[in-house]
Amino acid sequence: MSREVTDWMNIAQCFYWSNERLLQFSQQFSAEIERVLAGQPSSLQAVKSYLSLPTGREQGTYLALDFGGTNVRVSRIRLLGHHCFIVEKKISRPLKKNGEYNYMTDQTTADELFDFIADLVGEAAGGNKPFYLGHTFSFGVAQHDVGDARFLQWSKEITVAGAEGRMVNDMLRQALVRKGLDDIIPVALLNDTTALLLAAGYQHGQSQVGIICGTGFNMCYYEPRWDMIVSLEAGGYDGMARTNWDIAVDEASQQPGYHQLEKMVSGAYLSEIYRRVAMEYLDAESMPAFTTEAMNHIVANDSPAEGRLLMGRVWKRIVALQDVKPLRSIGAAVFVRSAQLTGASCFGVLRHLYPDGAIPAQTIAVEGSVLEHVRGSLFMLEDALHICQAGFARGKKIEASPVLVKDGPSVGAAIAAAMAAHH
Repeated sequence: MSREVTDWMNIAQCFYWSNERLLQFSQQFSAEIERVLAGQPSSLQAVKSYLSLPTGREQGTYLALDFGGTNVRVSRIRLLGHHCFIVEKKISRPLKKNGEYNYMTDQTTADELFDFIADLVGEAAGGNKPFYLGHTFSFGVAQHDVGDARFLQWSKEITVAGAEGRMVNDMLRQALVRKGLDDIIPVALLNDTTALLLAAGYQHGQSQVGIICGTGFNMCYYEPRWDMIVSLEAGGYDGMARTNWDIAVDEASQQPGYHQLEKMVSGAYLSEIYRRVAMEYLDAESMPAFTTEAMNHIVANDSPAEGRLLMGRVWKRIVALQDVKPLRSIGAAVFVRSAQLTGASCFGVLRHLYPDGAIPAQTIAVEGSVLEHVRGSLFMLEDALHICQAGFARGKKIEASPVLVKDGPSVGAAIAAAMAAHH
């Protein structure tokens, strides 16, 4: 075996998790859930949503606001009961449009931002008509009931002034009044992972766990002790071994030491891990940063000649033809580890819910660019579930299958509005 082959295989091996390691990881993750529920120190959190699972029979027309990044989406959704719904209208606007407006900077006040959002809500509603509104809001809050939460801090490059310490839905409600839309009433505030699980539960019935693995990473699940959905802030989990490349990516990040699992599985970091590994394999001193989307194109391209051209364009260097396959294989190994750890984390939740190993048939709600667009991710996630179950409860099959949920944050917000309005 040539030195080149042993080199790339040795690198790829660093990202391979054996069945035993995955089982141990899931066991430790499950134990960490028990710790956080008991109020003990933990790298996980147990953030209460104050929402139970839907019945699938919820009905009515509701407004759904999805505000979790640099785009705002407002939908009018009719819940038909019988696990069915219709998206009657959908509006999406960026917070920033070059040469026209920018609602992301500290030159913008919170009232101006929510006035902009209120205009979109009015457009989706068709004017000042009586609607209950659910609000998927994916920024830092302190929440004590389903109806509203106190704002803590922005992320994702938003630095709007004057929101800290104020109630989120109250800011929206005041903006709606200023815009003459006082018949629209915000009644629920939730995060995107909870919204995803609500949407899956409404459509598929048996859904206990929701996973988002896109730019970031998080998981939530239905906690029977509290009769509500709980967000684990799973990206913060730190109970696993890391490679030297993981540690280097973490140390160069904005928050070293935090969000360690997220930095091993999510789209915001996978390409940076791959960049550092590729530099080491090619013995290169530098390489331009690139996106995980570009990484996915490289890994998914089966043609050596096309792959070489793509690597050359993305990395601004000439790549030898014999290096194309090894580099693709290394990238694939990084993606496989992401899916495996996502699956093992999910099994940690199932292990907590079903300690006897008898896991009933159910769907695992999943969303996010990594799981949706990286070839083989859902298969590897499901494979990790089966590996962990085989080690934990021999002879008992697991019938939990990941299902991609479309429009989860919006549909879930509408369902939350229905549940809160009729509670």
